[in-house]
Amino acid sequence: MLVKTEAIVVKRTAYTDHSAVVKLFTKDFGLTSFIIQGLHGKQNKNSLIQPGTIIELVFHKKYQGLMRAKELSLISGWGYRHLPLHDQVRWFFLELLNHTLHEEQPEETLFLLSKETFTALNEGVENLSVLPIYFLYYFCKETGHALQIDAESMRRGLDILVGGYANDRSLPINTIGPEDCTLLHQIAIEKKTNVPLKSRRVLIGHLLAYIQIHVIPGKTLQSLDILQDIMQGSH
Repeated sequence: MLVKTEAIVVKRTAYTDHSAVVKLFTKDFGLTSFIIQGLHGKQNKNSLIQPGTIIELVFHKKYQGLMRAKELSLISGWGYRHLPLHDQVRWFFLELLNHTLHEEQPEETLFLLSKETFTALNEGVENLSVLPIYFLYYFCKETGHALQIDAESMRRGLDILVGGYANDRSLPINTIGPEDCTLLHQIAIEKKTNVPLKSRRVLIGHLLAYIQIHVIPGKTLQSLDILQDIMQGSH
């Protein structure tokens, strides 16, 4: 069956001098593995399969083994705009997706969030300092672990261990306080971008702790330290 879909390049592994095995997060079929040949031909497929690039592809859908793309075309790429901070944030998001996605399991709403986010990074988005907070908040929602940011949490805070409202037994280290819950609401819902450095670091730390507990338990994010350094230096 010949199908067309959009996809985000999540990971590529060299196979031969002229081919690579590529993991694509497709809109319609979830994470799917392809072998891409002719990397250095007329079409310059090599530039189309850089991690974080968004492409459209046509391929014959089969039910086992590596897929082979019939056509590839660019939707959004970053090769012509090398922005080091944006690149590092991109690698962090890719690592998170690589830990989360499962082969052949459609995740259309997560794909749409990821497409929006990678497009912004590829275009050199200006509000880089809050983009990770925005993405992580909605990432939790789209993976089935939405944070309860409402009037009650903005009054009591959230306990990231239990994933619910904070109470007298909640430890401060595991609690997103009322003020930070309010700030998270302003960033995610009201699109606030002017956020103090200390608050950004606190929110990212709590969001990542929540994700590591509830979304990717037992997995380590290698680029976490890099992201924290970036957030310290960005404005």
